[in-house]
Amino acid sequence: VTNPPIDPFREKVVMSLECPVGPQANILEPSAKQVHRLWLNHPILSLEDMEVIKSTSFRNWSAAVLDITYPASEGPGGLVPKLKEICEDANKASENHQIIILSDRKAGPDRIPISSLLVLGAVHHFLIESRSRMKVALFVESAEAREVHHICVLLGYGADGICPYLALELAASLREDGALDASYTNQVIFTNYAQAIRTGISK
Repeated sequence: VTNPPIDPFREKVVMSLECPVGPQANILEPSAKQVHRLWLNHPILSLEDMEVIKSTSFRNWSAAVLDITYPASEGPGGLVPKLKEICEDANKASENHQIIILSDRKAGPDRIPISSLLVLGAVHHFLIESRSRMKVALFVESAEAREVHHICVLLGYGADGICPYLALELAASLREDGALDASYTNQVIFTNYAQAIRTGISK
C-alpha cells in the first residue's frame, strides 16, 4: 500500500505488467544469458498460449506438466503425500526442464484437485530451499483462478503466469448458448478478459 495511492491510469507510462520468465543467470556475472528469457506482455495466459508453452522448444527449453490432483479414493489422507510428491517431482523437473506447469486439468469425479495456491506456495518454497527456483518458470493452469483477487494472490505466491482455463471456456460456452454475441471469437473473449484482469492487478 502506498500513500498517496498509486494511480494506474495517470501513471501507466511508468507501470508495466511485462514478465521476463524462465532461467535466470547470475547477476554478478554479466553476460548475454541474462536476457535469454521468455518475455510475457502480462501474466494472463490464453488457452492457446498454454498449449504453445507446453510444447515449446524456445531456446531448446522444454516444459514439465505436473498433475496437482489425486485419486478421490484416497480421501483427505491423500493430500499431504501428494503435495510432497509434487514438490519432489518439481525439483526433479527443474534439472531437465526450464518450465514447470502445475495443472488441475485432470480434476473430475474420481480425482480431487489440490488448491492451486497451496501447491504453488509449497513448490515455490521447496524450489527456493533446493536452490532451483531461479532455474525455472512456474506456471499455473487452474480452474480455481477466475477473479482479479485469485490472480493477484497466485502472483504473490510465486506464479510467473496463470491460465484461468475454466473462466475462458465458460465464456466460450456462453457464446455457444447465445448469452454472448456470436461474433465474439475466442481471441476477443480472451483480450477483454485479460484487459479486465490487468486493470484489476494494476489497481
